[in-house]
Amino acid sequence: MKRCARPLLQVPWLLLAGFFLLLLIQIAFHQSAITQKSISYRPLSIPFDASIYRGLAMGSEQLFSYLLAIRLQLHDNQAGRHIRYSQIDYELLVRWLDQIQALNPASEYPIMLASRVYSQTMDKARLRIILDYIDRIFMANPQLHWRHLAEATVIAKHRLGDLALALQMAQKLSNQPASIKMPAWARDIHLILLGDLNEYETAIAIIGGLLKSDAVSDPDEKLFLQEKLLYFQQKLSE
Repeated sequence: MKRCARPLLQVPWLLLAGFFLLLLIQIAFHQSAITQKSISYRPLSIPFDASIYRGLAMGSEQLFSYLLAIRLQLHDNQAGRHIRYSQIDYELLVRWLDQIQALNPASEYPIMLASRVYSQTMDKARLRIILDYIDRIFMANPQLHWRHLAEATVIAKHRLGDLALALQMAQKLSNQPASIKMPAWARDIHLILLGDLNEYETAIAIIGGLLKSDAVSDPDEKLFLQEKLLYFQQKLSE
């Protein structure tokens, strides 16, 4: 059977009134959200010392450190919107990351937030603060944090445009003792950066020394170094 739409005038007035009331509430809620979005940014608070958080954790430092990290991330969203990184005080942000790291030194979460989240800032001064933090945390535990320093060298080169800083961090990876386990590519980043800086003679000397000292035993790494050596020699002769 074909059903016909009811004329608007036949709809009970209470139902219409309820509909328009809901519509007005929705409009008011939307306007309230817009007003809230115009409220000024609420800055980060100053973190307590890690020793205080350790006392509050009552033996659950790992869990408490993750809760603090989540609290820090939630700060990026206020009044239902994502806060621009340019509004965040990065000096204070790093103080938070430091205390979370001190609470749970075995965690990679704070440095991961630094290298993959807060490094997204377009402000170069803030980016330098983050890279300095990553560098510092790496030096405290190279075995745990070498991946993030490797990421930082890429950020310094491509996002910051500072090849000298990228090389400085890459050399810290290369200079780690053999007891620090990391793949060959991480130790060899500085060779690629030397080429980018046209430091061919330095790169040739380093590669030649590595090959002659038998410090490299992996066949694939030897092949990589030999190819780089040939490439740098060719560039030097041009």
